[in-house]
Amino acid sequence: MTPGVSIIICTYNGAKLLPETLRHLAQMCVRPDVLWEIIIVDNASTDHTAKVVEEEWQQYNCKVKFSLLHQPKSGLTYARELGYAHAQFNYILLCDDDNWLNPGYVNLAFDLMEQHPSIGALGGQGELVYEEEPPYFATQLRLFANGHQAPASGKVAQNTVYGAGCVLRKSAYDQLYEIGFKPLLTDRVASALSSGGDYEMCYALAMIGYDIWYDERLTFKHFMVKERQSWDYYLRYLRESTACFEVLDAYNIFVTQGSRSELSFNFRSLRSILYYTKQYLLLSLKRISLDPASDEGKVNFLNQVAVRTRLMGYRKYLTIRKNFLHLKQFASERSNLSAAVYGKKLSQHPEDQKPENSGNYHKIEKMTVSTFLRKHYRKAEAV
Repeated sequence: MTPGVSIIICTYNGAKLLPETLRHLAQMCVRPDVLWEIIIVDNASTDHTAKVVEEEWQQYNCKVKFSLLHQPKSGLTYARELGYAHAQFNYILLCDDDNWLNPGYVNLAFDLMEQHPSIGALGGQGELVYEEEPPYFATQLRLFANGHQAPASGKVAQNTVYGAGCVLRKSAYDQLYEIGFKPLLTDRVASALSSGGDYEMCYALAMIGYDIWYDERLTFKHFMVKERQSWDYYLRYLRESTACFEVLDAYNIFVTQGSRSELSFNFRSLRSILYYTKQYLLLSLKRISLDPASDEGKVNFLNQVAVRTRLMGYRKYLTIRKNFLHLKQFASERSNLSAAVYGKKLSQHPEDQKPENSGNYHKIEKMTVSTFLRKHYRKAEAV
């Protein structure tokens, strides 16, 4: 696949936000040796988003390839999939319609992905910019894509980065789907606040052996409209966005915590329940001494809502368990499939059965599933 950067912006009713986002893209300082393109995906908008995009981009004398696509099926995941299918280059930069990328973002992202072929997803660092002066509670709760994602640049231990400003390796994404991966989340749909698709993609890439990275030099502004700073919006966000955890908890236990048995899954789930129960009790005790109308009282209440909603999610324990078993089965089936195809390749190419090569093959059972999938599925593709 051609090295280069495909910037994909998925938007729903983004007529108000896109002009400034497009202005920042037009001001990108991209080196001549870095190929790039911009793809806008209108995800079933009901406003005049498409018209705004076309009229706004015509104002700039920017020679980069520019495409406007339409995805009538609501859901951020579906919009992104359409964008991926049309992307010409191997590195996909996910830019939200309210993200203002630093002028050097494309160059640095390209260089990092070229220098580190093990990276499946690369995250940056957002900085919130408010349309109006935000209330105190809005500055204390980190609900949106902003801030550091790890103590230092490099591989991220938790195997996730937020989707805004994230760069995906398209060949890794294609590999996932070629071995039968299907996302369990549809991510945000229209004006609903469900989310988590970016984390699911990171977990899936980590599951087949790719690294998830973060670099603090990849900076961008994340614009916050005044509607997203209200008390009611925060309450709604906390309650709706946690719906994804019945999927993400399963990924976290399987991929990051490394559980492979139901016993281990049950233990780690119970440990999480006890942790959130403790946090809820501590917040409840703290609430007694705080004035509900004070800034600290409001922050404490929102934190309590977040933890309570998180705890309530464990009422879907059977669903989380089902998703965990699904991931376990997927990894096992793909491992067996890749082993069979790789074995076929060895039989067709006896020269690969030299002791120094076959020795690696006989060690397959000792490898982790992720290492095996990443290393040997690529070899099997050639069959």
